[in-house]
Amino acid sequence: MDNREILTRFKSGALDRQQVLALLTGNGQAPAAPAPSQAPAAPAPSQAPTAPVPSQAPVPVEPPLPAEGFAVVAVDCAFPGAAAGTAGFWEAALGAAPAGTGDTASFDPALLCIGHEQADALHPEERLLLHRAHQALEGAGYAGARLDALTGPDGEHRAVGVFTATARPHTAALLSRVLDLRGPSRNTDTGGSSFLTAVHQALGALRTGECAAALVAGGDEREGVAVLLLKPSAAARAAGDRVHAVLTGSAAGHPGRGTSAALRERLRQRVPATVPGLDEEGTGAVALVRAVLQLRHGVLLPGPGRERPGSWPGGPRTALAGVYEDDAPYAAVALREPPPAPPEPAEEDGPHLVLLSAPTPRHLAATAGRLADWLTSFEQAPGPGAVARELRTGRAVHACRLAVVVHDTAELAGALAAFARGDAASGPRPVRHADLREAGEPLLADGLPETRDYLAALWRGRRFEQLTRLWLAGADAPAGDRCGPPAPVLELPTSAPLPDTREARRAG
Repeated sequence: MDNREILTRFKSGALDRQQVLALLTGNGQAPAAPAPSQAPAAPAPSQAPTAPVPSQAPVPVEPPLPAEGFAVVAVDCAFPGAAAGTAGFWEAALGAAPAGTGDTASFDPALLCIGHEQADALHPEERLLLHRAHQALEGAGYAGARLDALTGPDGEHRAVGVFTATARPHTAALLSRVLDLRGPSRNTDTGGSSFLTAVHQALGALRTGECAAALVAGGDEREGVAVLLLKPSAAARAAGDRVHAVLTGSAAGHPGRGTSAALRERLRQRVPATVPGLDEEGTGAVALVRAVLQLRHGVLLPGPGRERPGSWPGGPRTALAGVYEDDAPYAAVALREPPPAPPEPAEEDGPHLVLLSAPTPRHLAATAGRLADWLTSFEQAPGPGAVARELRTGRAVHACRLAVVVHDTAELAGALAAFARGDAASGPRPVRHADLREAGEPLLADGLPETRDYLAALWRGRRFEQLTRLWLAGADAPAGDRCGPPAPVLELPTSAPLPDTREARRAG
């Protein structure tokens, strides 16, 4: 039977919840259809009528989540009292870092490819959400070819739904337009439960196949903002995504004229978390981010009954994030710990061609310097092949570009550091670069299958000189190296934002 018939028989009582789950996941068979009901026989004169059986409480009917749930493949935040980003928030929550100021001055319209007039017209809350959403997508490797490959049911690329939780009704449409995300776009304002309600809606869209991934973003300047990127767990595993946590269920509702306590218990039953688990309550964005990070790190943050960080009890790590405010809709989301990370592929023998781009020369130098610093911060840094591959698949292509051929990580870090200092020729390997902002049409027509085939042949033959020339002349050289099975995502530092000031605008 199909899903519609399964749910119809569930509503009629012919199937229980376990049978429905088994059928929808392919692990069970349907019982025979019930025989037509017959009128009950009248009781014998000497027999007392049977007392009526009390009716059971109605079971809420929702299409079940896939057995594997939905993966959180990106998480980003900026909360008061902590440095922006999940690392800053985690350190502040552990008490291991001084209080920060959130993220109020990092908005950079150039990274988002929007003009200064449009940037000036944005509300501060919109600027903050756009910046953190861009950071989340790029940090997870979903700003370039990997994002383009997310297709919807109609074959549309970049099929990412946007679900925002703000008091500004057009925020979702703004993020969809600026980030060029082509799935459903909806804003939610249910008070303190807005963020978890947006997550609930995003899971519904993923469950029904409206989009291949869902971006959830919400908050405000006062309480801070959070961003999540969600994908079906099977799709995340196939793509090699880093998974921070898995969402196993969600629920939202209002008590109507009933009691708040009854609704709270009903929601908790609809998103059961395996005991022992973590219960996070409060502002939806903070509660969910705290839960995700505790599951990811395997450490319990200080909270009710826990004055200092502690270790998880035995068994699978699970959590429940909920918002239960009086006179407002409630919402709850259940989570579990992430699966083991996929093994890193073996580093290919060098040399390797590394391509990097940015919207302006200043951005290119700053991003090269940031990447060099990151590479030198490891005792055993990722190899240049893995870095080069991630830059080709996870980053957008911009007009200001560099190319360098290196044999090892030390050469790459040294070459990028020299370029960032303004002396591209002094590093261990020379860095070639170009500013194509005023250039005409590229030598090759991007998007044509013949172009991709030609570039793919150059990559297979390791024709790095020809690829470098084409890249610096405007061709989308990475487009030819996107065949074969996907490699695990390597979380690189994001592009360096530059202050949006009059001086910076004049410097270009």
